[in-house]
Amino acid sequence: MDILKDGKLDFPDDVLAELDVVVASIHQSFSQSEAETTQRLISAAHNPYVHILGHLTGRLLLQREAYKVNQRAVIDACAAAGTWIELNASPSRFDLDWRLWPYAKSRGVKCVINCDAHRNEHAGYLRLGAGMARKGWLEKSDVINTLPLDKLRVELRRG
Repeated sequence: MDILKDGKLDFPDDVLAELDVVVASIHQSFSQSEAETTQRLISAAHNPYVHILGHLTGRLLLQREAYKVNQRAVIDACAAAGTWIELNASPSRFDLDWRLWPYAKSRGVKCVINCDAHRNEHAGYLRLGAGMARKGWLEKSDVINTLPLDKLRVELRRG
């Protein structure tokens, strides 16, 4: 789901309620103030149908700087809401930065490693994501998508 400029998602809650997994990310309006962008992400984190916040800073390495956001405030909101944060394993993103994972872990926020696959061969990025998770001091128990399928389904239903 796209997190719109006003903090709402681009699908209504009744549609989101029907989905198995909802990942919310900012894909437009990158030039807002830090406070506005932070509030946008916090609003999405508190939506009861959002499981995961994706590519938290929107950065594209060597192409686009991260948008201005108070990442710790968003992490705190995810901790309060039980929302997970994506570790986008694409070599173009590596977002959330590994240096913030110890803080997220200390707040009880779980990681979801995502390869951001746009082609079959991008599935190999999962190995890169595992390496970035290790670099951020995450362990298997900190990464939601290391759960066996039956336990993962239970966690998704909690959302």
